[in-house]
Amino acid sequence: MSPLLVRAMRRLAGYAVVLALGLVLVFKVLPAFGILGPTAAEEIETTTRSLETAKLYGAELGLPSLDAAQAGLAHAQQLLAAGHSRSAKQAALDARQHAIAAQREALARREDERRRARQIVAEIDHSLSDLEELHKKAAEGKDEAATGRLLAVMRDARETGASSFLAFEQGSFRKVIAEAEAVKTHLAEAKISLEAARRKN
Repeated sequence: MSPLLVRAMRRLAGYAVVLALGLVLVFKVLPAFGILGPTAAEEIETTTRSLETAKLYGAELGLPSLDAAQAGLAHAQQLLAAGHSRSAKQAALDARQHAIAAQREALARREDERRRARQIVAEIDHSLSDLEELHKKAAEGKDEAATGRLLAVMRDARETGASSFLAFEQGSFRKVIAEAEAVKTHLAEAKISLEAARRKN
C-alpha cells in the first residue's frame, strides 16, 4: 500500500472520529446542558400534558406511576422556579417516563374492566332471556290480576338489566362491575317469583 494512500486513510479516520465526537456533542452534551433542544419550561409543559393524558385514560391517585409522575413534575417546577434549569429539565424527563407508564397501566386496566363488564352483560342478557321464557310459562292460564303481577316482575327485571346495558354502552365499565352482584341478585329473585307462579299452573 502506498504511503499516500495510508495517509489519506488516516486522515479520513481522523475526520470520522471528529464527526462522531461532534454528533455526540450536538445530540447528547448540548441538549443535556440546555443549549440545544426544548427548554426546561417546555419539557415541563410536555410532561404536564402526558400526566393529564394518563388521567384521561383513567389513571387515579394511588397508582404508583401516577403518584411518581406528579411528584416528579412538582419537583421539576420547583427546580425551575429556583433557577436550576438543567436539573428541572431532567426531573421533567424522569417524571414523563412515569406519566407514560401510568398511561399504559390505565389503558391496560380499562381494557380488563371492559372485558369483565362485557362478560357480566352477557350473563345478564342470558338471564333475562331465561326469565322471558319462564314468564311466558308462568302467565299461561292466569287471570288478569295475576298476569299483571307477573308482568310487573318481568318489567322490573328488564329495567334492572337495562341499567347495566346502558352503563356498558356509555363506557361505565366500573359501574357494571360494581353493580353486578346486586343486579344478579335482583334477577334471581325475579326467577324465584316466576317459578313459584309457574308451579301453580
